[in-house]
Amino acid sequence: MTDRDRSKTVAESRVTLSSLMRPHHANFAGNVHGGVILGLMDEAAYLCASKFAEGYCVTAALDHVDFSGPVQVGDMVTICATVNAVGRSSMQVGLVVTAENPQEPGTTRQTNYSFVTMVAKDDDGRTAKVPRLVCETREDRLANCEAQLRRELRGKYEAEVREGRCRFEKEDVA
Repeated sequence: MTDRDRSKTVAESRVTLSSLMRPHHANFAGNVHGGVILGLMDEAAYLCASKFAEGYCVTAALDHVDFSGPVQVGDMVTICATVNAVGRSSMQVGLVVTAENPQEPGTTRQTNYSFVTMVAKDDDGRTAKVPRLVCETREDRLANCEAQLRRELRGKYEAEVREGRCRFEKEDVA
């Protein structure tokens, strides 16, 4: 059986990472610096992809990050990561970030979400095949469909940029 003949479910990729936000994580406004959150998100994406691929993985692209609310010093940040779609050697990992004041149960709020493309590598640093993804639930299938749509739209965007669709020519001034 080859690596590509293997299959794994979305649930088998799931990783949850939690971390306490401490004073040294604060920015000038007193909230947790966005870069700290991005670092934790990259860590969660790595763990998720490596677990799924059963090997070393690298970050290839960060699709986008939405910051919908601040994280406070003292909050517990939790990042849930799952593989939403796979290619031959790539995996799109969906990340949901929540923050909670541990002294006030029930204060959990979503603060970020993002999609990261991770690529599996072999021992020689070449791309490695990853297992097929099995979507068991309606939510898994929806996340997979959305991941495929993002990939398709990103490809169209990149093609239009390459073709110079947004090029501005210097106007002749007489």
